Amino acid sequence: MTTRNQEQGKSADAAGMPNPIELQRALKGVDYPATREQLVDKAREAGADEAITRALEAIDDREYEDPAQVSEAVARGR
Repeated sequence: MTTRNQEQGKSADAAGMPNPIELQRALKGVDYPATREQLVDKAREAGADEAITRALEAIDDREYEDPAQVSEAVARGR
């Protein structure tokens, strides 16, 4: 039996919340401020898995000033 984390490459916890380290790794090189669309595009370019891209797609559509704001928005989105 596989766990959800194994299926998602351990980029998300049991509740589907993306691993913060993997989230920031997927967003490495983002020029802030950045919009939700820019963040999603960057994560896809970086090869982020579905858990991370879904979490980014779920955050508010606005500009984020820094990685901490993105992490906070992702945490609130779940």
